[in-house]
Amino acid sequence: MLRGIAVFSMQGRWQSAIAIALLSVAALMLPPFSYLASGVIALCTLRMGPKEGVKIVVAATVILTLITGLLMKQIFISGLFLLSSWLPMLVVSLVLGYTRSLAASLLAASGLGIVLVVGFYLFLPEPTVWWQQFLAPFMDMLSQQPGWQFDQTQTQEIVLRVASMMTGLVAAGFSINLMLGLLIGRAWQAKLYNSGGFASEFYQLKLGKSAAIMLIILMAVALSPLSDTLSVLRDFLPVMLVVFTLQGLSIVHAIVKQQQRQSFWLVTVYVLLVMMLPQMMVILAAIGVLEQWFNFRKHSLNDTSGR
Repeated sequence: MLRGIAVFSMQGRWQSAIAIALLSVAALMLPPFSYLASGVIALCTLRMGPKEGVKIVVAATVILTLITGLLMKQIFISGLFLLSSWLPMLVVSLVLGYTRSLAASLLAASGLGIVLVVGFYLFLPEPTVWWQQFLAPFMDMLSQQPGWQFDQTQTQEIVLRVASMMTGLVAAGFSINLMLGLLIGRAWQAKLYNSGGFASEFYQLKLGKSAAIMLIILMAVALSPLSDTLSVLRDFLPVMLVVFTLQGLSIVHAIVKQQQRQSFWLVTVYVLLVMMLPQMMVILAAIGVLEQWFNFRKHSLNDTSGR
């Protein structure tokens, strides 16, 4: 099915636009479909060039506007997809196309997530207060459910805690969409035109010491008494954790491949990532940071050669 989407998208501009629009409609019911829509944009831009990528995004916007206008009477939905997903995906794809660097393009996706955080603070003087007001109706409804076990004070504390993290989490979600879309598009491109090329590229991913140092500083800020004062820096942290989690996964994949381990090890890592998401993200990101100095993949390769 996934290969079929890529093949269909490569048949022409309107086929690509139709695929993006239909996948985005599906994403309204099942959000992960948005990753596939972003993947089609990345694939088309990387393969057909920036001008054609822009034309495909415009065509997809027209098609989605017609679909949502006729079926839902909500033509603004296409504008939301355009601004929150398609245009940023186009930008990140162009970075990859021009630099030929997967690391640079993933860091560009992180950069756009950081720009989103800055935007929140520019337009909302107190983002946490705004999120409290936004979340209040949902928490009120939840607190009225028979199984809710917290009193009013505890509920307010939960709202405050969640509200303080929402800006960073939204920005991280935005970056995840871009990063996964880019990886899907790159994988499709390799599958159709350069078999095995994506795996080699992903195994060698290295984000660099500068990005690693930035993550270390952000973690130090988040754990310090200055966390509330420097809340904008604290909200950068989830975005950087996401990209270094991918770096950690790259290292795990490379070592499993080098050591010729069974796929059971990869399955275990992904199961733990689903079951213990925050903890596993921190562990994988830490591995990704340390890799910039200790080069675990090289040591693993040396160990394999020495057997």
